[in-house]
Amino acid sequence: MVQKKFIFISLLILLLLGCSFAGCNPKPDQDPEVKTLTLAVFENNPRLSEWVSIYNKNHPEVSITLVNYFDKYSDSFEALKQLKIEIVAGKGPDLIDFSLLYSPIDASSGMLVDLYPLMQNDARFNKQDFYYNILESLEVGDSLYVLAPTFGITSYATTNHELSGLERMDIEQLIEVYNQREDGTILFPGETKSDVLAKICYWGLGNYIDWGNGSCRFNSDSFKALLNFADQFPSTLNITADYSAMNFFTEGRAILYPVSFDNVYGTTLVRMLYGKTPTYIGYPLDSGNGNMAAIADIAIGISATSNNKDEAWDFLVSLLDRDFQDNTESGLPLRINSLKQQLADAMETAYDANGNMVVQEQLIFDGEDPVNIFEISEEDAETLELIISKVEFSATVDSALYSIVLEEADYLFNDDRAVDDVADIIQNRVSLYINENK
Repeated sequence: MVQKKFIFISLLILLLLGCSFAGCNPKPDQDPEVKTLTLAVFENNPRLSEWVSIYNKNHPEVSITLVNYFDKYSDSFEALKQLKIEIVAGKGPDLIDFSLLYSPIDASSGMLVDLYPLMQNDARFNKQDFYYNILESLEVGDSLYVLAPTFGITSYATTNHELSGLERMDIEQLIEVYNQREDGTILFPGETKSDVLAKICYWGLGNYIDWGNGSCRFNSDSFKALLNFADQFPSTLNITADYSAMNFFTEGRAILYPVSFDNVYGTTLVRMLYGKTPTYIGYPLDSGNGNMAAIADIAIGISATSNNKDEAWDFLVSLLDRDFQDNTESGLPLRINSLKQQLADAMETAYDANGNMVVQEQLIFDGEDPVNIFEISEEDAETLELIISKVEFSATVDSALYSIVLEEADYLFNDDRAVDDVADIIQNRVSLYINENK
């Protein structure tokens, strides 16, 4: 009997030991697998870096790592070229912030994922919460390849009585108004051949290019008209000592004022310059409204070769959250309520500890005393919202393509080459460039 009890106890001990080695005890909770995503950038953006850190802290299952391609490639074109090579090879990052280097050609080259399907299948995204037309302005064809959580506005303001009554203008209307101008009236300060072409064409390249199908029409009548128009101006300016660019606007002697703003004080600055709210006629386009959206700083997309597209999209959506949108430091927020709050705040005058009004913005012209802006008016806020509501196109530029236009136009301006020949050469060179980079 004693022997059997001893055997039973021995077996019990062995069983318990076996359980401990075999894992019979409950397993401790295991940490979830952390997915590492790479975000390629081409500049140091403190706000984006800060947001990545916040996102990583709030999402322990994901770790986003920033990789600055300028650390290895000081030239932007070389950095972009290397990025394309990596993506074609099935490598590269999960996310790409092109920032101000963004070109629609990059989007149409197969580098990026179309964001619309992800957006449409995400219950968190409600298009009514955002200035959705700003997103649509960044379309390439019927696809959206980059998200710009903040944006700017670029346009032309005018108080010219003939242009002020128009909803939009084309190049022929602008030329007609200029040809009928009164003595002493100019197009805008700095009107030289190259400057007129550059200022009208730079943000308006989309007027002559269909980024979606890769076609262009620089041999069109409207572009030839622009070339002829620019060619009538002088090659250089002879500026006298009493020259004042500001006075041309305050005295109503400039037909157009090129404006670009990325905060809620922009329309106030222009009103203070003119002494009244002008008409924002926009760029001379063949169709559509000429007020354009511009990328403020972030233009971010998902790499076509990413294996973490869902996680990458989650990060993009976070850039539309109130926490990010309410605290934008560069650009106008895409979220409607966030912009309305900024406008409401800007209508309130702020005071420092000594009771002095705080300057929020300044209107500055070379050689002139700055004009201080302390708050905006209700009319200024309404004007900004109206401009935004009319935007149909984005002012996205491919720098290499733009250089082709200016380079060939110089032969018209300096070597008396025929307009038709210059337009045909630009058409051929741009077509070739687009085809080579698609």
